[in-house]
Amino acid sequence: MEEEWKVVYIASRQEKKVAVRLAQEGIVYYLPLYQKLSQWSDRKKWVEWPLFNGYLFVKPTPLQREKVLSLQGVVAFVRYNKADAVVKQTEIDIIQQVLESGYTLESYTKPEDFTVGDEVLITEGALIGHKGEILRHNNKEYFLVSFETLGQSLKIELPAHSFKKTTIE
Repeated sequence: MEEEWKVVYIASRQEKKVAVRLAQEGIVYYLPLYQKLSQWSDRKKWVEWPLFNGYLFVKPTPLQREKVLSLQGVVAFVRYNKADAVVKQTEIDIIQQVLESGYTLESYTKPEDFTVGDEVLITEGALIGHKGEILRHNNKEYFLVSFETLGQSLKIELPAHSFKKTTIE
């Protein structure tokens, strides 16, 4: 039986360090990172940031579960109905596709052509077949689309020609 993806809470700003510790222990993990231009007083630099602050995905065997909890920086497993919360592989795939696609992870101005709340189906690109919701529209041909995963929203800028209105099932 293949192990399931689970989510662990991580101490503040410890995500990358915990990922290194998990790798050293041979525990399968996934830390989704995105690049952001950070400004310091003397320079700007592209820095990798965790997509979900304070969270990391793991696929521990039953014997590795306690090892995960013992690692410095790991707070606890996310729980749901008195058991470890399980994340579907399809949700991990969506996150990976979003990050690999290069779509901009930012918000934009007021909606104009589409109505906020319109449900859309992606018809082309790396996210083809996935459904989301229009959040905003800027003054160009791009929209901010939200995808629900892990009880959180991923917000992605997509061109209008890459989706159509639909009903989310």
